Parts: sequence; structure tokens; C-alpha cells
Amino acid sequence: MTQTGARTQRGGGGRLLSWLLLAIVSSLVFAVFAVSPPKRVDDVLYDVLARSNGRVPDASILIVDIDDRSLAELGAWPWSRDVHGAMVDRLNAAGAKTIVYDVLFSQPSPDPAHDRALGEAIARSGKVYLPQFLQDAGANAPPRVVGSTQEIAHGAAGVGLAHVRFDDDGVVRRMAPFEANGPALSPDLMTVVHRATRAPGDRDPTRSLDQTLLIPFAGPPSIYRHVSFASVLEGEVPPSLIAGRTVFVGLTAPGLGPAFPTPVTPDAASMTGVQLQASILDGLRSGLMVKPAGPWGRVAFSLTLLWLLMVGFLVLPPRANLVLTIGLCLLGLAYSAAMFWLGHFWLSPITTVIGLKLAALVWGWMQLGRVNDLLGRELARVRGIVRGRSAPARETAKEFAKEFESDVVARQALDLGEAITRIDDLRRFSADALFSLPDATLVADARGRVIAANAAAQTLFRPSQAVLHGASLADLINTLEPLGRRFELDWPQETERHEPIDLHLPDGRAYQLQTVFRTNEVGVGAGWIVRLADISILTAAMRQREQALQLLTHDMRSPQTSILALLATTPGVPPELSERMSAYAKRTLALADGFVQLARAEVTPVSLEPVDLSDVAIEAIDEVWPQSAQRKIKIQQVGDDMPLMVMGDRGVLARTLVNLLGNAVKYSPEGSTITVTLSEEPSPNGPTANVAIADQGPGFSREEAATAFRPFERFERPGHDFATNGVGLGLAFVHAAVARHGGEVSCRSEPGVGAEFTVRLPRYGLSVEPASALSGRL
Repeated sequence: MTQTGARTQRGGGGRLLSWLLLAIVSSLVFAVFAVSPPKRVDDVLYDVLARSNGRVPDASILIVDIDDRSLAELGAWPWSRDVHGAMVDRLNAAGAKTIVYDVLFSQPSPDPAHDRALGEAIARSGKVYLPQFLQDAGANAPPRVVGSTQEIAHGAAGVGLAHVRFDDDGVVRRMAPFEANGPALSPDLMTVVHRATRAPGDRDPTRSLDQTLLIPFAGPPSIYRHVSFASVLEGEVPPSLIAGRTVFVGLTAPGLGPAFPTPVTPDAASMTGVQLQASILDGLRSGLMVKPAGPWGRVAFSLTLLWLLMVGFLVLPPRANLVLTIGLCLLGLAYSAAMFWLGHFWLSPITTVIGLKLAALVWGWMQLGRVNDLLGRELARVRGIVRGRSAPARETAKEFAKEFESDVVARQALDLGEAITRIDDLRRFSADALFSLPDATLVADARGRVIAANAAAQTLFRPSQAVLHGASLADLINTLEPLGRRFELDWPQETERHEPIDLHLPDGRAYQLQTVFRTNEVGVGAGWIVRLADISILTAAMRQREQALQLLTHDMRSPQTSILALLATTPGVPPELSERMSAYAKRTLALADGFVQLARAEVTPVSLEPVDLSDVAIEAIDEVWPQSAQRKIKIQQVGDDMPLMVMGDRGVLARTLVNLLGNAVKYSPEGSTITVTLSEEPSPNGPTANVAIADQGPGFSREEAATAFRPFERFERPGHDFATNGVGLGLAFVHAAVARHGGEVSCRSEPGVGAEFTVRLPRYGLSVEPASALSGRL
């Protein structure tokens, strides 16, 4: 195995190994905290849900308060047992369905008759339930059950433990249907009452396997109906308020009996024992007792959310993992609340939510470390690029990419490296292209300060000993001392179009100055590219061309004109010689005129404007009318009933049609017809305006038609002498003029049936104006 392959296996395997290690450790921690959760943290959310879970209390529950009024009217506590007996009789006579007397009579009273009176009242009623309490029996001994005396309790309908379960924070949230009493189980008082009074077929939560049940408090202690002990005893409470109800009798006066903090009582001591017992019985009867989740349920819940998060770590990018973490935390909270409110099942999500956040934080730290390593390598590549040593760093990045190609974050960092590679390649390509240009090229920033120059530019400015880097473009160009030009400091301006500027230097050299302003992707100026193209040879050639045209237009025309004048005025010249000399002179003049027209058509700028091609055709027909009339040739125009607009130079287009019509008249037989057809037709580049000139002359062969537009191309035809055959520049002018207008010209002919020349120009005014794009080149 190669070294790179070994590193690839180590890198990819190391990443998966770190993920698997985090998954295993997190799963173990989640399982431990699910089995033994930190109750204080869980209880905070439970209390919030319990307070928000308001419901209608059991209307059949009535609490008889041993309150301050009762103490004031009946004397200090404890009262005589016969007073309690009178209360039992009063409640029994009023029709109470069940009486829960939450008072412990564990010691005989000084007067046994009073105990007998109470016991007899309880026995007569047959529906009184009395409490028992667990009392600590000392070290290494099980607690002892303490209840009312036998003389009082022998006639009770049932007895049970009134034992209060406190959570670690001292708040009462749960009850145990049964309490351990040595090897036996003693039922809770509310378990006894509920089982004895529930309707057949009703659900009994006390028969489940749960050791404890969470109390679904309906609200604060005042939510149940209360009456004073003294008012009942004195007959102030109507029997209808007592009849058919479960009546709790207990201590509610402040300081008289114990009080317990609960989730629905914000202060530390506001719910008395009798109120707590009433809340428990209400929960048992309504079937809303909340079952706490078992350890396996908590483990399954925590690990499910954890592994959903761990899978996301492998396949999702960091932002998506953040959303996933928040979503799973909210899902855990929502699921727990829904189970509490709808299923009466308590599954605390707090430890799971905290664990998910910690797992995401640890994974984020690990990813940050990996990204830091990747970016460190890429920064090393950038430094290498700046120093010109990018190749080794690039190879290192490629090897590193193989190691982490399956990691989302790593792929993003590697994309950065790839972008750096492309930037480096583009920088090298741009630099190579710039420095390989034969013309002097400068690159400047948006302020016009030079930041780069190729070798040709350095050679150009070396004689002036100008410092290129950081120099102003205007100052730099001024050092060349161009004739008749001086550039201001604010040159060049930020405009979209910059026309080329010809610079003529004192030593005879000529340069064409071209500037291009570049912007970035948001339209802000980025800088300038300035090119100084050496046009010295081109300028000299143009000068020679002008001189040649001058020679043709003046120096060659003048002698020929003089020859014609002498032949016309000199007597005695033989007619045959005079005619032949005149033909040569006219031919030379035609050759000079044709050459000048062709040269001007090829290079002379023309002025473009909207032109009606129908009008131009009429002008051309009028111009050749004398020649056609002399030979009795009819010229008819077809399709001139509506304007046919093009962008062009009217004079050049007229000369083009005149040349075509002149050739048609020249080669057409006498009495024939020449047809000028104007039409419009579609094309892939837009509609075209067409002028077709068809004659009835001798025509061309296919080979002749293919070469008809070449300069100096002439075709001998029977019946046409040396003078009328032309010089072969008329059709060349037509081709050059039409091409300068963005059009095309074609020839269709067969020998003996005539020829048809068609000029096609871009139509103006219907769609895109293709000819307008040529205005800068005409």
C-alpha cells in the first residue's frame, strides 16, 4: 500500500472512529442519566406543566375546615371527642356519602365516655374512613403503623396510611398507593377510599405496577368547596350541600397542623393535609393520575433523539445540524408536554435536551478543529502562491482532500482550496497573457494608478526613466510627449465607451491608445486596462495609400483628360487612330475612377442614417435612364409601393445600384427589359431588405458568377469591344460597399438567359437594427 493510500485510510477511518466514539460515549451518558435523572432539573419543567394543566375539580368533594372560626367558637385544640362524634352524626344525618376524617385519635381521652360516643357515632354512620401514620421505631427497626384507638376505630368503614411523599427538593408531587411496612404493604388512605367508593367498571390506577403516581393537582387549595366546622355543627350549612358528597374533615387553621409545598402552591407551606388528601382522591377518581416513565422508556426516548442527531452529524452541513439540534430539542419538549397533557404520562426531556446540546457542542468543537486544520493547509497554499511555490501545497491539499472527502464541512473547506487553485491558475493565465502581448499594456486601479505592466510597456517607457508601478496613467502617457496632446490628471474618465486615440511621437512613431474600464460584479469600478498598439507601419502604409489615391485622382487623370482634349481639338489626326487613342484614355480614366471608388468604399468612413431603399432605387434608375433610353431598354420597378428602410449611406448605396444597373444596361440587348424588384424576407438574423436587378443579357457561367466580384475580373462578351468591356472594378465596389453596410450581394445566372444580382441589407425599424452595430467600424 502506498503512503497516500495509508493516509487516506487513516484520515477517513479516523473521522468515522471519532464519530463512533462520540456516539458510544454519548449513548452511555444518556443511558445513565435516563436511568438516574437529576430530579431537581426535571421537577422544574413538571411544575410548569402541572400549573398550566388546569381542569374542573371533582364537585362531589367537600372540605370541612377546622379553621380559626371553629377554634374561636369551640375553644382551643384539641376538642373533646364528643364534639367529633356530633360532627359525624351531623354529616351522616345530612346524607354525606363518604366521610374522611383526617384527624388521628391515637391516645385515649381523659373521659372514656367521650371516646365511646365518637366510636358509636362512627359505627352508626358506617362510612367514616380514618387515617393511619407511620412512626419511626428506631434504628434497624421497620416503621410502626399508628392509628386511632380501637374503641374509636372499630366501627370505621376503612383505615389507611395518610403518608406524604416528599421529593428531593421538599415538594410533594406524588403518592404511593401502598407503603412498605416491613415485609407487608399498607394501603394509602385514599387507595382504601377510592376502591371502596368507585363505581363498578371504573379504571383503578392503584392496581397498576407503578410504585408511585404523580398527583394531577386541579389547582390551588381553594379550588374545592370549603365550609367551616363550626357552621356545620351549628346547622348553618344546608343538608343539600352535604348530601351525596365525599366530605373531608381536617385541620386548616394556620399553625394547627402540617402544611406541604406542592407544584400549585408557590409558597413553602400552603396546602394542608386534608387538602392534599382531597387532591389525591380527585386524581384517582378522574383517572388522571400521572404515571412516571420507567427507566427503559426514558432510555429509549433519549437514545432515539440522540441517534437522530448523530446521523445528522454525518450527512448534514453545520447550519442544518444547528437547525436539527434545535428541532430535536423542541420535539423532545413538545412530546413530553403532549404525553403529560394528553396521555397523563410523565417523561422528562430536560436531561435529554441538555445532552443533545452538549453533544452538538462537542461535535462542533471537533468540526472546528478539523476546519482549522484544513484552513491552515489552505492558508499555507495561499502563502505559497504569493511566494510562487504553490505546486507542493496543492499536492498536499489533494492528498488531504482524499482523507476527508466524505465530511460535509471538510468538503466546504476543500471547495475553498479548489477555488484558490482556480484563482491561482487564472492569475497565472492572466499574467502570462498580459506579459506575452506584443503591444505595450498597462493595468491600473480605479484611481488610474498603474499596478502592472508587461515587458513591451517597460521597454516603451524605459527611455523616459519613468517609474511604472504606482504612476498616474495621465503622467505616464505625457512622458511620451505626444504631438498636439496633453492628458489631464483626471484622465481617463469612467465612461462606458472610450474611442481609440492616435498618438504621434516626435521621433516619428505612432501609437493607438485604447482604454477599457472594468467593473466588478456589483458595478463598482475595478480598474483600467490601457493598450498602446504600435501603428507606425500602418500609419506609413495609410500615408502611402493616400499618396497613391492622390496619384490616381490627379496625376493620372490630368494627362488622360489632356489627351482627350487634344484629340478633340487637333485636326488631321486619322479617325481610326483618334478613336483608338480616345478609347485608351477613357479606359485609363475609368480604371482610375474605379480604383478610387473601390478604395474609398473599403476604408472611408460612411455616415449611417435611415434610408428608403425604394427612393435610392428610383434615383439610380433616373441616373442610368439616358443610357437605357438610347438603347431602347425598359427598366421596370416592382415592389416600390411601400417604404423599405435600411441604415446606410445614401450616396454609397446609390453608387452601388448605379453600378449594377449600368452593367445591366451595358450587357442587355436593345429593346430588352431590366427588372428592379424590391422585397423583404425573413432571415435568422432578422428581416432583410432586398433589391434584385435582373437583365436579359448573355448571362454568366457558374464559374464566372463565383468570381464576378473579384477586382479586375472582366468577362469578354461577343458584340462588346475593348472600350465597353470595363475595367473589372464596378462589381468589386458593389461587394465592398454592401459588406460595409452589414449586408451581402449575390449573383444568379445562366448563360443565355441573363443575370440577376441581389443586394440584401438589414431591415431597419422592425426588430433589432443590426446595421447600427457597424457604425463604429464604417
